[in-house]
Order: sequence, then C-alpha cells, then structure tokens
Amino acid sequence: MVFISGFSVDHRVWIEVAERLKNSFQIILFDNRGAGQSEIPTGLYSVEQMAHDTAELCAQLGIKKAHFIGSSMGGFILQTLTHNYPDLVKSAIICNSATHIHTCFHIYVEAQLALIKAGAPREALIKASYAWAFSYRYLTTPGVLDALIEWGLCDPYPFSITGYEGQYAALNNFDSRSWVHEINTRVLVLTGDQDIIISPESAKLLAACIRDSKYYCFSECGHVPFMEYRDEFVRVVTNFISE
Repeated sequence: MVFISGFSVDHRVWIEVAERLKNSFQIILFDNRGAGQSEIPTGLYSVEQMAHDTAELCAQLGIKKAHFIGSSMGGFILQTLTHNYPDLVKSAIICNSATHIHTCFHIYVEAQLALIKAGAPREALIKASYAWAFSYRYLTTPGVLDALIEWGLCDPYPFSITGYEGQYAALNNFDSRSWVHEINTRVLVLTGDQDIIISPESAKLLAACIRDSKYYCFSECGHVPFMEYRDEFVRVVTNFISE
C-alpha cells in the first residue's frame, strides 16, 4: 500500500493510519518532490511529473502492482498515476480530491505564500492552515489544537518557499476533466462533509466521472479524515479492498 501526500505536507500525516494497516499490508511512505526529505528542485512542478516520480519509486523498489491512497493533491497525482500507469494500480483510494480546484483555496495559498516570504511567525501560519484543513468539531476538542500546533512546530523538514512555489504550480494547473472518465481501475472516493478546501460535491462529481468507483463521506469531518477519524478511515479502506 503506497501513500501519496497532499500539497505542502510530507509522509508524517499518514503515520497513525499506516501503523494501523502495517499488519495487513507492506506500507510505503514517501515525500513528494519539494517536501519533507525529498529533493526540492527549483522551478515549477506538474502533477504528471510527480505521478512519474511515484511510478519510478515503485520501479526502483520492485513493486509491480499495489494499492494506492492519495489525499488532496495526492489525489490529483493518484488520478494521473492510475490513468498513465494502469498496470501499476491494483486499486485507488482518492481522498478529498476532485478533477480540479475551484474554491477559494487558491486565495488562501497565495496569501500564505506572501506571509511566508514576509517572515510571518511559523505558529501563526500553522494555525491558519489548520483552520482550513480540519473540522470545527475536531479543532474544538480539548487538547487537539495544541497537540497539532506542537506537531507542526516539531517538523524537522518544514516546507520551503521553493517547494511551495513548485507544488503550487502543480496544484493550480491540474485538470483531469478531459480524461478521468478513461480510468478503469477500482476507485474509492472519500471526502468529508465539512471540507472547505475541496467540497464534498466536487468529490462526488469526481466519483461520478469514474465508472468503477464508490463514494463515501465522513460526517462532521474536514479535509483530513485519516487524521480526524483514523479507525473509521482504516475500516472503510480495508472493507473496500477486501470486497
């Protein structure tokens, strides 16, 4: 099972879910170009480029077929991987993703980049991103916000301006509407009913475009169900794969 992270985050977001799945699957965690411990090339990236990175990683590891889970921009990458390398993908779990971005998230990302360049305090930047990523229910649970802030501040490989600009270009330019209907792999599309980055309606439209797909929406959940509802997430994913 190969996990593909979203915009501006590294493999650490998957660790709790991976821990719950490691007895059933061989787990592969990695960082996209521009994030975490991977290289941070200068210039603008594309989703197709990062899908190729993922396929090349699997080739280097001798993986000929696997289950893939991709979140948000990782869902963009997984759509592209499934379309361009269909023999590699046994099943695709696409989380909180769509055929393209068409919400106010663009405004936030551009403003966040300007604040990073202006030297805004890291804790303030982290808080702003969490307000977009998580549901009200989750962030108001006692102790959760403080723990998340501490987790963010302890990141040994914080996101760089170069990586941000490179990945944002990939995020901004992705549009699968002309080809996503060609995907023939089994697909599960997941979302949260309080996702304001990619709306549940957008995720449902994505599922409707893919012939052999299923759709599941987490209640009282934001953009990151695998952190808000870890056990339910694992149950839904394993049930889908075992069918």
